[in-house]
Amino acid sequence: MKMFNIHSIIAKIVMLFLFMTILTIALFIGVVFYYQRGQIVGNSILNSQNTASKLKLRIDRIAGANDMSPETLNKIIKEALLLGSSNLTLYGEKGNVFVHIVNNQIASKTSASDQELAIIIRAIARQGFEDIPEGMHESMPFYYETGPEQKTISLFIPFTYSKDKNGVAAATLPISNDIDEQRGHLYFQCLLIGGLVIVLQAVFSLLLLTMVLFPLRRLSRGARQIAEGKYDTRVPIVRNDEFGQLASAFNEMSVALQHLHNEAKEINPLTGLPGHIAVFNYLNDCIVNGRVICALYCDLSNFKAYNDKYGFAKGDEVIVFTRDCLRLAAKKNNLTNVFLGHEGGDDFVAITEYEQWEPLAKSFVGYFDKGINSFYNSADARNGYIESVNRRGESHRFPLMSVSVAVVTNKTRDFHSVAEMIQVAGEVKKYVKSREGSCYAIDRRTGPLRSAQPPSGTSTQEFANLNPPA
Repeated sequence: MKMFNIHSIIAKIVMLFLFMTILTIALFIGVVFYYQRGQIVGNSILNSQNTASKLKLRIDRIAGANDMSPETLNKIIKEALLLGSSNLTLYGEKGNVFVHIVNNQIASKTSASDQELAIIIRAIARQGFEDIPEGMHESMPFYYETGPEQKTISLFIPFTYSKDKNGVAAATLPISNDIDEQRGHLYFQCLLIGGLVIVLQAVFSLLLLTMVLFPLRRLSRGARQIAEGKYDTRVPIVRNDEFGQLASAFNEMSVALQHLHNEAKEINPLTGLPGHIAVFNYLNDCIVNGRVICALYCDLSNFKAYNDKYGFAKGDEVIVFTRDCLRLAAKKNNLTNVFLGHEGGDDFVAITEYEQWEPLAKSFVGYFDKGINSFYNSADARNGYIESVNRRGESHRFPLMSVSVAVVTNKTRDFHSVAEMIQVAGEVKKYVKSREGSCYAIDRRTGPLRSAQPPSGTSTQEFANLNPPA
């Protein structure tokens, strides 16, 4: 798997955090600029008004007792230049112009415009102390206007000359340098805080990856490995939170799946019954624990001939039918603790308690004989045999399939191993197969094991053929 998949939850979380980081920084900077920009301009205007106050004091000192002579005007212009005003116009109270300076140069201007005259009248009236008009600062009687993009401020400063005459000094002061400097500080602060936000978001993302996403990836990787058949997979997450509990449950599940897989390897894929090893282990446990049981070894006669003529697919259907007959026999007789196994091919084993063996064997043989004819075509079923080739390659008539059940029990003799039980089962099976049709027999011999021979100590009736029920 690729380390970074755009469709993975990690990629989605990363993109979400990037988006949230950018959005947070943008909103923060936007809010800061919205409020700080006005404060920056306001501070610059206050600084300019402080400059205007200084200019007013100097003009009042120079022109207070003097008329507006060229010498007085030159002194005022000099003071204005020292305070940073390169544009200065001195008006009389009637709007007449004493001097007009533009970019440190004397320019021609004789009177104020109507708009300027109105401003002059308002500045001289000093209405700001009682009813502050628009454009007047509440603590100073100065009227001001800001220039384009707030780079300059025009101040209209009332002053007195010749003791009782009023005039207005219109001074234009630059405020852009002050604003640019403060904006530079603002940009630096925003970058610093933006970087801090990025670092905090990165730390939070790393914590989220470590605490949530990485454990999820480990669990996902473990699930894929189990899906691939690696049932010994374990997730190494040891924590006291929900992920630790989930990892513990996952590991317990993988152990259970491993056990199920090991057991499933002993399951016959056709019938779904336990296989040879599972049957062996079950019998061995019964012998070791001293449990009294009967083992019914069942196999089909003439099954190979049927397979040769009808094919393996039809043969598999007969195998499944045999399994179903065993299950039905146990169910119809309400038998409990019946273990059914399929050792392979046409060999089945049923292990049950001693008292249940005969109802199980009798019902099984009956159900089998009743239904087996349906697996033949009508001609073979009517004839009661099929024509096929024997092991020597000769044409031969084979009877319809029958079932033989050889029963072995540890009630009448002690078995020390499964191998001993299988040996006796082979002796009984040899006897049963010598009989025609479907039948069953149980070994009732006692004493130590002997060489192979037909079982003794039983009545003829117990080895009689069982015909299908009418």
